[in-house]
Amino acid sequence: MNNKIYPFKFLDSYTEEDKDIFFGRDEEVNQLYQMIYQSDILLLYGASGTGKTSLIQCGLASKFQKHDWLEVFVRRHKNLNESLHKSLIAVGGQNEESKESTENLDWLDDIMENDQEPDVATKKMSETQVFLKNIYLKHFRPIYLIFDQFEELFILGSKEEQAQFIATIQEILKVEQPVKLIFSIREEYLGSLYEFERAVPELFRKKLRIDPMNLGNVKDVVLGATSSKKSIVHINEEEAEAIAEQVFEKIRGKEKTLTIQLPYLQVFLDKFYRHISKDKSKTPTTEATFNLKSLAEIGDIGDILRDFLDEQIVEIAKDQDCARKTIWKILSPFVTIDGTKEPIGIDRLDQNFPDIPKELIEHVVIALMNNRILRYIEEEELYEIAHDSLALRIAEKRSDDEIALLEVRNLIKSQSMLKDEARELFSEKQLDFISPFLKRLKLSSEETKLIEESKQEVIRAQKEATRKKRVTQISVSVFIVVLLILLGFSWL
Repeated sequence: MNNKIYPFKFLDSYTEEDKDIFFGRDEEVNQLYQMIYQSDILLLYGASGTGKTSLIQCGLASKFQKHDWLEVFVRRHKNLNESLHKSLIAVGGQNEESKESTENLDWLDDIMENDQEPDVATKKMSETQVFLKNIYLKHFRPIYLIFDQFEELFILGSKEEQAQFIATIQEILKVEQPVKLIFSIREEYLGSLYEFERAVPELFRKKLRIDPMNLGNVKDVVLGATSSKKSIVHINEEEAEAIAEQVFEKIRGKEKTLTIQLPYLQVFLDKFYRHISKDKSKTPTTEATFNLKSLAEIGDIGDILRDFLDEQIVEIAKDQDCARKTIWKILSPFVTIDGTKEPIGIDRLDQNFPDIPKELIEHVVIALMNNRILRYIEEEELYEIAHDSLALRIAEKRSDDEIALLEVRNLIKSQSMLKDEARELFSEKQLDFISPFLKRLKLSSEETKLIEESKQEVIRAQKEATRKKRVTQISVSVFIVVLLILLGFSWL
């Protein structure tokens, strides 16, 4: 029986099961492992595509024995607070007692010293605190709450969602049980953590930056993946160093930078393997050997991610007998106006594109999954772009009309999510911008109400302006008449 595996994950993250084929990040893994013992909160940051998720899910996970930690991975999906709630329940947070009440004082009695009266704030445990206590009593392992792609809270979440999450973290930091918090975030969104840091000052005390891949990292990946006994990919040993160096050179191209992006490396190595093996299956099994001759045949690669997307779109459009622009149009809602991923359900696609047959949308989504562009989040019934690096390429393909539609959607959504006292009605100029797109948007009742109230306010303001103008005109006319009368008397 062949137990060998394909060592390249394309745009998927490495997990603990991939520890035998995960290479190139030994130094960062060791740093992360040491730092997690030095603080209850760790901030992991870096540019998109530096492999932060793999570093935690595979690198850090491989350093622990099963009894050393209980990892709880949390992604925002629709709402970060709801996702955290579900994740804690999934590992035993909710038992019969906690369903009935979150009040339980027994565990606090032991920590009250010198017969001090318990503080009012400690007399009731929050639901999250009860969940963490239940989880620890069930597993008796340190709990590691890992918030992956944490920037989604600030890109997609409302102010209320953010405030609630910050309050929950403050509650978690007060629990007696051993709980560690790891936040993984894209570097360009560090500035969004200002309010979070004000509430949780220790947030930045332990942080680790993950850099893009340098030549040494690339050599570790190429040589490690091809020398592993469990790998179906091998390498001509006499050419190994030269192959790794040329892979690095081909990916960085004319830029001559000192580093390259990890997604580019993974996609290129996948392309290199398939060029040799001719194996086009999603999970390859054909053994292949990297060599300089085959590498030279690939030639200059340009922007490999853009080329990959273009190739897949052409193939899908041909298979589905539709225009390529239709595929790009279906992909567009999966990417925010800023070029980041946004998970959405198939129902929203149907609402967004009433002009595209529902059956075609479903077939295209399945094809995009099979071609490794989309992935399905089963527990949330959502689809998302496989990687942010692809999201940027999709954003580049948008027409001016699609960009304007997204801007309108964001404008309406951002205002409707605010509390009543903070919400502002749309101005006449904003309504003029919004109106042409309203028929193409599926608005919630709250959003519809906001627009109607804005229209009424604009009409009221226009009437008031007209009234004031009329009053002014009358006043001026009266003044002129009076002035003429007075002048007439002066001539007499």
